Amino acid sequence: MIQHPPTPLDLFSEAQQTSIIQAAFHILANTGLLIQSEEATRQLRRAGCMYGDGDHLLFPRDVCDEHLSTAPSCFTLHGRDSRHDVQVCGDHLLLSPGYGSAFVADAEGRRREAGLGDFQQFARLAHHSDLVDITGGLLVEPADVPPHRRPVVLTRALLQCSAKPLLGSVAGDEGARQSIDVVRIVHPDLEARPAVLGLININSPLRLDARMAQALLVYVRSGQPIILTPGILMGITAPVTVAGALAQAFAELIGCVVLTQALRPGAPVAIGTGGFGSDLRMAGSGFGRPEQALSNVLAACLARKLRLPYRASPGVTGAFTADARAGYESMMTAFAAWSSGAHLCLQALGILDHINAMSYEKFALDLEVWAYLARIASPTAVTDEALAMEAIAELPADYLAADHTMSHFRRELLTPALCPALSYDAWQETGGPDTLKLARERVKAMLAEAAPPPLPDDVSRRLAAL
Repeated sequence: MIQHPPTPLDLFSEAQQTSIIQAAFHILANTGLLIQSEEATRQLRRAGCMYGDGDHLLFPRDVCDEHLSTAPSCFTLHGRDSRHDVQVCGDHLLLSPGYGSAFVADAEGRRREAGLGDFQQFARLAHHSDLVDITGGLLVEPADVPPHRRPVVLTRALLQCSAKPLLGSVAGDEGARQSIDVVRIVHPDLEARPAVLGLININSPLRLDARMAQALLVYVRSGQPIILTPGILMGITAPVTVAGALAQAFAELIGCVVLTQALRPGAPVAIGTGGFGSDLRMAGSGFGRPEQALSNVLAACLARKLRLPYRASPGVTGAFTADARAGYESMMTAFAAWSSGAHLCLQALGILDHINAMSYEKFALDLEVWAYLARIASPTAVTDEALAMEAIAELPADYLAADHTMSHFRRELLTPALCPALSYDAWQETGGPDTLKLARERVKAMLAEAAPPPLPDDVSRRLAAL
């Protein structure tokens, strides 16, 4: 986990925050949401929601206020042991790798279909990386595993390759149930110690489809936390203005939070925007654009106002290969998520091509991005020892051999993994390796070291029997 800055970046005035939240409540009360699940609709109607003139369910303000008050501002996800437990709240952000990519891209950007082997390798990398807190969920969509088998096969792979918390399947009620049942083999006390997240995507504008609604019901009733994310694309699935898109996004988020609390008061839930901007030249998404970074900052501010944990989608890019564009877009969105005070970062490592592809090299590059941010986030000691008055008073020609330097340099100076200690001449003599080559070598070394954490024999047998 990475510490937040002491004061999160805030680009909204109090009056602007209030205006957007009030607009969201107005949308819910007067336009409402289309909930494509009879069971979810029944629960909401019992809670006080009602139909207007059409198929959209209206959410009165008092109903929203009542149910928002029961949503917790903090929850814990559990690993196999307490070393991997994480709190989704507070003064730190958590990292989880890519989610939902159908392809794997090589260093030149050439794509191929992802396979189960890729899924397992990304899971092993996630477990091996100290900066990653949650292994992930649909790290890639493996073409060699039939869709109806993925909830079981992929959840089992996550449990076999990592001991960290994970995200489960949201392929309707059946996929969600299968995924949770598999996790329960490793975590028999799952209801008391939640270990698996469900990512519920809202189909903007103002619609929760049957598949996602059914998965939501299963996760909430099983006591597992969910993340709510609207499908906002400015000018495509939401208004083209930032304020209008945020108002619609928070109407969708608040309405679905109400559903979780109507089902189970106190159900753990996080909210956040995934994508946000768009490219209207081709009616496509805007991952990695400034508007996505901006939405991370502004939406995090609104989530604090609602006292709900906030999810961001940093480290993403629209670049097709791990080039300079991938670097600056990923660093920008990552820095925005950190400085805004986001609690949970999905798709934080490995993403290319608007989340259509994952890249091994990009995974290593993103680890470097987050290591830089972790160093920036580290508290700076201002003590007598750190001020170094005695060392300065000695007037050394340089500090290279000073005792003070020897005592502190390992803690004070980050050693980047992808910046070799070479002069220009030495770099030329070694063939002038570029950063992508170094990233590829780092991934190979990590995979060689990343032994899957052992499971008890009886648990392994039960997982194998699936």
